[in-house]
Amino acid sequence: MVVLVLVAIAGVAYLGRRSFTTKTTPSLNIHQQTPQKAPGQKSAATSPQPRSKAPNVITQVTTARGLDIKTGEAVNPASQFSKTDKAIYVVLTLKNPKVGTKFEYTRYLNGKFLGNGNLTMKKTNTNNVSFNWTLKKPGATHLVGNYRVKVYTNGVFEKEVSYQIR
Repeated sequence: MVVLVLVAIAGVAYLGRRSFTTKTTPSLNIHQQTPQKAPGQKSAATSPQPRSKAPNVITQVTTARGLDIKTGEAVNPASQFSKTDKAIYVVLTLKNPKVGTKFEYTRYLNGKFLGNGNLTMKKTNTNNVSFNWTLKKPGATHLVGNYRVKVYTNGVFEKEVSYQIR
């Protein structure tokens, strides 16, 4: 079995009272598993590896037009946005995340991979973190369509949220 993972995106993540730009360098990781033969067996049978249990650190995922800079909470939650909305936030509400916990997202537009990003917890007592996509140039617009964002804690899927841009 060959699994290919391509990582390439730039996003902005809110952590505590500071805003961080997350950038990852494009890379290609290939994981190949070679089955072992049992004595006297022509080929080894492989069984899928059990998936890790979700850590349940993310209690809620909310899409919103804004973010409360003091609390990191979603402002003007919405599931439908205009292509001219200045920013779209995906806010993760957390339950006791530890320093070093890694949160990641994968974003899809009309069912096709669009991009991904991540952030790592730098301090304790953080209740919310977020990723956002902001229009920076005058006249710029978001792509119209149906979006889905899957979020992960330490590489394990936790939650999913969908939104539309019209």
